[in-house]
Amino acid sequence: MDEQQQAPSSDGYLETQRSTIRKSFDEIVSLVSNRMHDAHLSFPLGLTIPSSGYAFLSMMTPSDPSEHDWEQASAIVQKVISEKLGGIRLFNRHLPCAMVNAKFLAAEVVANTLSFDMRS
Repeated sequence: MDEQQQAPSSDGYLETQRSTIRKSFDEIVSLVSNRMHDAHLSFPLGLTIPSSGYAFLSMMTPSDPSEHDWEQASAIVQKVISEKLGGIRLFNRHLPCAMVNAKFLAAEVVANTLSFDMRS
């Protein structure tokens, strides 16, 4: 199958998935929190649902976890969201992020988005 066949063809598909995430957001946050606790990951993690683009969810942290810990947290969020969306394949995409008027440095914030996987 080529990428065009696998990629959702309309904003309606993306909005349906975002709606599912919005409706389950409290449960998603609780699951992520519990799984991070089980994995001994204690840094703060912010989650948000974008209103446009190809991302289902964005995540960020004001702390500076190790690359290993960040990857673990990303995998946890990816798995929880995938489960909520019926097991669709997701991937992470790193995005630049900056904070203004913040009491911590912008370099301390790490951002990822979860999107549908069009690669395979």
